[in-house]
Amino acid sequence: MLSYRGYGLSEGNATEKGLQIDAQTALEYIQHHPILKHTKLVAFGQSLGGAVAINLVAKHEEQFNGIIIENTFLSIPLLIPHIFPPMRHLVYLCHQKWRSYNTIQFIRHVPILFLTSMKDELVPPFHMSKLYKAAETRGAKVWRSFENGTHNDACMQPGYFEAIAGFIRDHVWDI
Repeated sequence: MLSYRGYGLSEGNATEKGLQIDAQTALEYIQHHPILKHTKLVAFGQSLGGAVAINLVAKHEEQFNGIIIENTFLSIPLLIPHIFPPMRHLVYLCHQKWRSYNTIQFIRHVPILFLTSMKDELVPPFHMSKLYKAAETRGAKVWRSFENGTHNDACMQPGYFEAIAGFIRDHVWDI
């Protein structure tokens, strides 16, 4: 579990570049850890964490055996009109982009699980649908939606953990 800058007990401000550095640092730690470096690696990210995970896996695909994204947006500029409608005309001022819809196309072989809450009040579900369509991985693309899930409670929905376990069993482990 990574608590990057500006979140949890970490200091600093959450910026796109800073979060990318934090994720890269976590990957390097895993790569040099005497035990972890020999395990299968699955990136998991929820909302902004999904954008961080997509970016990290796209840059280091050979290090990953899977990626799970939950309620993640296409990009910050495309999300702003839904969260702050009056700001839709000022999107060009946004300097944090997180263009996941572009970045996900660079994931070519890693299996991807998309977990989507259909009642997400922050990230409209069509963002996840478009990310799913944009993904060009030759690995598996698995879609799992939760009819009553909202942005932060997908993990409370029936079938959530079973979807993750099934994805890992079927697409990550070599059984």
